[in-house]
Amino acid sequence: MRITKDDDRARRICSLALAFMNAHAPVPSSEIARRFYPELSADSFRRAFARDRVLLAACGVRVCEGPRGTESSWVADAGRSFAGEVELGPADAAILEIACQPLLEDPEFPFAGDLRFALAKLTRTFAYSTPLPSGEPREEARVETSIKDALVRGRGLAVTYTDAAGRTSERRLAPYGIFGLRGATYLVAARLDGSRDDETPRTYRTDRISSCEVLEDVAVTAPEDFLVADWKRLPFQLGPIIGRASFRVPREREGDLRRASGGRGTLQERGGGLVWDVDFSDALAAASWAVSQGMEPLSPEPVVSAAKKLLKGAAHDAS
Repeated sequence: MRITKDDDRARRICSLALAFMNAHAPVPSSEIARRFYPELSADSFRRAFARDRVLLAACGVRVCEGPRGTESSWVADAGRSFAGEVELGPADAAILEIACQPLLEDPEFPFAGDLRFALAKLTRTFAYSTPLPSGEPREEARVETSIKDALVRGRGLAVTYTDAAGRTSERRLAPYGIFGLRGATYLVAARLDGSRDDETPRTYRTDRISSCEVLEDVAVTAPEDFLVADWKRLPFQLGPIIGRASFRVPREREGDLRRASGGRGTLQERGGGLVWDVDFSDALAAASWAVSQGMEPLSPEPVVSAAKKLLKGAAHDAS
């Protein structure tokens, strides 16, 4: 996907709109320049911000100068920008609920909570079923909020991450996208440590991030060909690919496999039956997933052995 200057400007306009809509006090010019125009000189910032205010007004967010102080500040004109309280009618609320329900119930949609709270502001139908946060926000919520903020505004992240082996380290990341899979949320990001190897994007489970801070002075742009859908893999494909496995698929399970696999791998006639070939990163996870889908591992040996152990363990537990 090619990111153009128009794309960057559209993202900046959206970020500015969100910032002013959520601001509880006038925002100083210095903060606006630091957060949204870090690469521009003072004069260039003033010209660019003036142009962007015109676009913000066209989008319905009118920004005007705030109270005079040691420096200029800016605030959204609430009377001219935000609609008053309006309750949707029953028919409109029903249409909205039908349209959004699949996303709200999808455990792999990482913005389901944000969508539900947004809908709760529009209609009481969602407000009644939306739990309000109480007390201090959970650390996981702070982490997810910081990640989404960085993605929207194109900024880097400083995180404390614990990998699958239990090793904890401090990392600076360039976030590119986020997706949900089997009840977990994953961040796709590259390291910002300067090494060419570190520039390769990898997946990070967000529940393994114990702290997260947006790097306001680090601008991030995803590669032109980046698509987050390319990273939404099967559970045994998270991590470096170490091989390709083959599984015999019962014909009555063909439809189930196509739906569960999301089109990954290759399903073809071979040796008098259906065989599915697919890349894997974890032999035990691949074997476990195959057994749960009613498939028989054919190769390689580590996957076949892992499947036999799983089946022996299940038989022992059942006896």
